[in-house]
Amino acid sequence: MTRLLILVSVFFGFLLSNAASSSSSKETPSLLEPFRSSFVSPDYAGCVTLYKRGRAEGCGTMSRDVQSGIIVEYNNDAGRMDQDYVVLLPESYLTRENIETILAQNNGQGRLQGILITNETLSSSRVQHNPSAMNPLGKKTPSQAQTYGNDYPWNPYGQKLVHLDFQGTPMVYLRDNEVGKSLQSSGEENSGNHAVKASFNYYMGPPDADMDSIQCLQWQDAADGVWRPKCLPLGGHSVWSRVVGQQSDDNNNNRRSLLDEKRLLEENNDNNNNQKPLLMVTARMDAMSLFHDLDFGANQAASNIMAIMLAAKMIGQVSDFSSLGKEIVFSLFQGESFGYLGSRRFLLDILGFECKSDPVPSVSKNQDSGEMACLYPLRPSLEFSNLNGNNIAGMLVVDQIGVLTTKKNFYVHADKTDFGAYLTNILVGLSNDDGYTISESYIESDDDEYPLDEDDVTLPPTPLISLLSVTNGASGGAILAGYDNAFVTTYGSRHDVKINYSAIAAAATTLARATVAAAYGEEDDDYETALAYAMEQIPDALSSKDDFLLQLGSCLTNQANCQLLKQYASMEAKTEAERTGLSMGIGSYLGRSDAQEGVERSEANYYVSVFSGQPYVTVGNSYYGAYHPEDAESKYGKDSSDAFSLQPSLLEQAVRGMLNDFLGRPSNVELKSCQSTKDCNKVEYCSSSSRSICTGGNVCVCGPQAHYHLALDEGLEATPNERSTGYFTVLDGYYSALYTEPFWDNHVGVQIYVDSLMPTMDYVTLGLGLFLFAASWMSGRRLRAWLRVEKLF
Repeated sequence: MTRLLILVSVFFGFLLSNAASSSSSKETPSLLEPFRSSFVSPDYAGCVTLYKRGRAEGCGTMSRDVQSGIIVEYNNDAGRMDQDYVVLLPESYLTRENIETILAQNNGQGRLQGILITNETLSSSRVQHNPSAMNPLGKKTPSQAQTYGNDYPWNPYGQKLVHLDFQGTPMVYLRDNEVGKSLQSSGEENSGNHAVKASFNYYMGPPDADMDSIQCLQWQDAADGVWRPKCLPLGGHSVWSRVVGQQSDDNNNNRRSLLDEKRLLEENNDNNNNQKPLLMVTARMDAMSLFHDLDFGANQAASNIMAIMLAAKMIGQVSDFSSLGKEIVFSLFQGESFGYLGSRRFLLDILGFECKSDPVPSVSKNQDSGEMACLYPLRPSLEFSNLNGNNIAGMLVVDQIGVLTTKKNFYVHADKTDFGAYLTNILVGLSNDDGYTISESYIESDDDEYPLDEDDVTLPPTPLISLLSVTNGASGGAILAGYDNAFVTTYGSRHDVKINYSAIAAAATTLARATVAAAYGEEDDDYETALAYAMEQIPDALSSKDDFLLQLGSCLTNQANCQLLKQYASMEAKTEAERTGLSMGIGSYLGRSDAQEGVERSEANYYVSVFSGQPYVTVGNSYYGAYHPEDAESKYGKDSSDAFSLQPSLLEQAVRGMLNDFLGRPSNVELKSCQSTKDCNKVEYCSSSSRSICTGGNVCVCGPQAHYHLALDEGLEATPNERSTGYFTVLDGYYSALYTEPFWDNHVGVQIYVDSLMPTMDYVTLGLGLFLFAASWMSGRRLRAWLRVEKLF
């Protein structure tokens, strides 16, 4: 009987508890869905900490402790909260003014625990702000020492959020629009029995005001005094290429003795003066935004890459280069968004690189042939020393041509050199009244903050700035751009996702023809004759429906990690592995993988990231980021397995593979098919059988014509004789930005959960259940005692 009463009371308590729970759920459904069961890790992109020479920029917590708070909507009363809170900010409100207001409200209170940015589907016409600076890479930015000429607000809607210091305030962007809507409802109703909270585990290194890149790179463990850097510099690998028909057999075969190689470097490229002057055709291949996983860069990066690759493909089909007076060099520079990392490093090296050790074969078993390398400062290839760096005729740059600010109109931005004026005449002369027109840009400003002097150079931030800077204006050029006096509104934002294939096809055709014309003529020549020659060599314009254009465009925007990129990248990795004997695979993907969900994202991401693919050299059984033989026990080359190598990204590998394919094909020959470079050993149409490779197009071409070049801050070099990569020496006399990214905590992330703030009904239900249980127990004892007295038990 007692047991029956207890069971009845427990069952009754369960019904009450369930009813209370149901009632609570019905009253506040938005607070419990979709965050009912437990902690939820939303799909997000984070704002990360970056160190530089000065104060850090970006986001992070002050310590390894988790920061949590109730989620509230952004309003003027948020700063008066009497409990820890997290601000929910719609994307359209992400302005410098609003962010500074949120931070100011928290001043002295310490209640603000983080910021959640919700996804909004905004049309480009509504995007009237972006997180980049108004004058990207210009004055009053970390890269101001690398700028050249006037400071001009090319990005008038820029908020300069990318350079703010958010230390102590983690901030993430919520990708899922539905999650944002649910949280917005939660923020409105965060009262009553439950509340939705956000928890940030977002420690990204010491937030000390004195912490900078130099201290971070030189960090020593206080316990044992061992050098253990706490960050890595930003960087990657640029890709540059020559054209197979333009070099003499001697240069193309690269058969110089070690003594010749050393003399070449000591003479600072003086013996290249008999070569043709260089015409550099360049662009950037990276992008920048506040949330680095949202650097989609369709116009900022992808359109540039497409124009360069398509123009290279068209020029590779030119049958005769004998009439060209300049050597064409294509290049795509990495890390331009963080201080022109790629272009400055490449230009400084071809102008005067000094190898402080004897040049050695890049693969020790190839003592008599193959590429040469330098142990210190480490360069895995010295192919750049073959270029005539002391005679750069000029530079032709393409920039942001996937979205045009004026319908069917490109603009030319040129410096005040003679070659800049010559390129302007060529580009404007390629206007097509029936298609796309090309106009000379005219910049003026009445803004007191950005005064312009008509005698100064006013150019947008592109690799041309690097050329003007390192040559002090001696060499110049022009830019073919999709904008006149201002970038498109999506610049530097996550809304840079669309491109116009028709515009890119027109830009690629213009770029190819302008390259041939500029390589044909001289500044004081009749440019119309040069244009006529270019039209003869490239008579057909590229169609916007070209299969390769459409496939490449898809790969570089919304179908990253596509088979085309993997095909070229995997062949490059295979060829390098065969050459060096060192293991190599496909590098980091262009579309980032979601570690939690185990899926690849389809959209491309053009953040340069940390320099994790650092070149290295193996000596014996050890590998080094650089090697100084005079201070080392072992000598490079003693072991036949000694070699130089590096690990480029998927994009960098694919770009090199395509340039090798397009620019390594001799004219008027039937190409041999291949599955690996081993199949190309007996190719007769190349000047030497050992100078032929297999490409991702599965044909044997002459080369390699394309090469990697490190894109690393000019103020850094890999430290010699450290038995690992990741150790860098900060050089004296440089004033570059010196961006680094600290090592993250292993559990960095954000979680959202339901917290019971006022569980009164739960307590009442539990108390009633306990009371019924106690009453039933006492009743049972009394009943049992009475039955014994009555002798009924």
